[in-house]
Amino acid sequence: MTKTDFLWAQLKSLPAFRAIVRAAEARLFARRLPLPHPVLDLGCGDGHFAQTALGRVAIGIDIDPANLAEAQPRHVYGSLVQASATAVPFAGQSFACLVSNCVIEHIPDMPAVFQEAARLLKPGGLFIFSVPTDRLNPSMFTPGVLNAIGARRLAGKYMDWFTRMQVHYHLYSPDVWQKYAEAAGLRVIQRTGYLSPRAAKFVELGHYLGIPNLLTRKLLGRWVVWPWRPRFALIEKVLTPLVLEHDPPGATCCFFVAVKDQ
Repeated sequence: MTKTDFLWAQLKSLPAFRAIVRAAEARLFARRLPLPHPVLDLGCGDGHFAQTALGRVAIGIDIDPANLAEAQPRHVYGSLVQASATAVPFAGQSFACLVSNCVIEHIPDMPAVFQEAARLLKPGGLFIFSVPTDRLNPSMFTPGVLNAIGARRLAGKYMDWFTRMQVHYHLYSPDVWQKYAEAAGLRVIQRTGYLSPRAAKFVELGHYLGIPNLLTRKLLGRWVVWPWRPRFALIEKVLTPLVLEHDPPGATCCFFVAVKDQ
């Protein structure tokens, strides 16, 4: 996959604000491929990310049956199971690798996810996960403008609303995320930032520009109706440099690789 294909693989099926995030994550996962098998996808969602970025995965779990119904026709998972990431119905040491792409922050009992990951991994197994950090909301465009004009209280209220809208229960610094992993017995061996503050501004504003995509999703079941690449030439030109930023200063999200030593 070429550098520009990371973005196009997402952009042809997702709104631009989602595509930039998933493309940046896909690039980081590609640096770790091939994954040691068997692989469990914790919070597989509709399976789109695994299909475009991971390849064949042994098991996918998700708590939402609607997500599993969408994932099934993609034929990327050997098996799909409805389950919580805090209570996975498999024996301990069943997997050589667990992946969780922007899922843990949405789960209220986040420490239990790391404990369950440690239980499921074989000795030497990897837990590869991506999460937003505490820099995400302050880096967005709207809070920056409100703070600049002295409306700090309003900026705080906006960030609180955005957090609820995103269903983000946890937004921590990379150091704190690492401490949670280590508390469960997982040693972090790689930590890489992605999505610069500039990219975060696009992600925020893209939520509003993506309203037409939401309508087509509701009416037709597809985020993108006409995935003809020349239509996206300008947006690819703008977004590709943001996708390719590696561990940028002030990164608003973080990609981790942790190992279970024993």
